[in-house]
Amino acid sequence: MLRRWRLATRPQPLWFFTCARPGRTGNPAGKTSPVRDDIVHRWVIGLPGPRTAIVSLLGRKPDGTSEFLFYSFYGGFDLPSERPGCLSFQDWLDRSHSALSIIVREHPTCDFKPVLPKTLEAVSIDINKLASAGRTVILIDSGGVTRTGAVCRHISAVEDSSSDAT
Repeated sequence: MLRRWRLATRPQPLWFFTCARPGRTGNPAGKTSPVRDDIVHRWVIGLPGPRTAIVSLLGRKPDGTSEFLFYSFYGGFDLPSERPGCLSFQDWLDRSHSALSIIVREHPTCDFKPVLPKTLEAVSIDINKLASAGRTVILIDSGGVTRTGAVCRHISAVEDSSSDAT
């Protein structure tokens, strides 16, 4: 479900990727099933790089359920007290994949609701800064289409499957 995009509004185009959260598949049961750490490990190892940066739109489902409830770690809308004994997503990555030096920028949103203009702008700034600094940016939401698509439209990104990104 990985898609590559290009920011063409700059003198030198920048590329970034969009995809679904770890463990999300075409199987309808995957929308609500717990995701084992080994699946998240495989997802992380399969991300493009080097110098990967994950910009996450994961937050809450419409019923208020955390989109991180599926994992052994918690996210940006979650309080550590809600998930005692769990690490944050960034801390989990640092502990499990320290050699990859992945950074996470969280902009929690609500699934099935429009992304707020201030969030669109903050995500746009992060994508530009991270990609300009040579990071391989991965923008994620639950299914890798709706909220990430709103961001892509906001920043006038063009899907680009060519293989000449540098």
